Amino acid sequence: MITSAVVAGSYNRAQFYFQSYKPDTSIGFYTNQTCSSINIDHVVSLKDAHDSGASSWSTYKKRTFANDKANHVPSCGRVKSSKGSVGPKDFLRRSNDGKGLEYKIVRFCEYVEKYYAVKLKYELSFGANSKATFQSCDVAI
Repeated sequence: MITSAVVAGSYNRAQFYFQSYKPDTSIGFYTNQTCSSINIDHVVSLKDAHDSGASSWSTYKKRTFANDKANHVPSCGRVKSSKGSVGPKDFLRRSNDGKGLEYKIVRFCEYVEKYYAVKLKYELSFGANSKATFQSCDVAI
């Protein structure tokens, strides 16, 4: 009996070989608040990357992307969980949608600029992103 299978081209976090590490701060990037639990967050999530072009990358390039510190920020654990794999527009919506954890993203435009830079560096598509979200931070996509 088969209990799990990976469909060709489907997203699998393990394919990126991310080597986690402990942040050197207790202050979350997005909220600028001290956190009791802090983790490394991918600005452009591995799933977002997969869905916007990384699905065809070599194992080496996926590993390079996943471990590129230009794509990492320290994040409060609960904020990181709330962000999940979404992009800027949905992350902002989730931060104040009244459906759970509420927090204020105080460095939103810095996040958008980092997100934009990582997407450009790795030639990932912006197709699923909202232009208005980027324009609100003076970033043109």
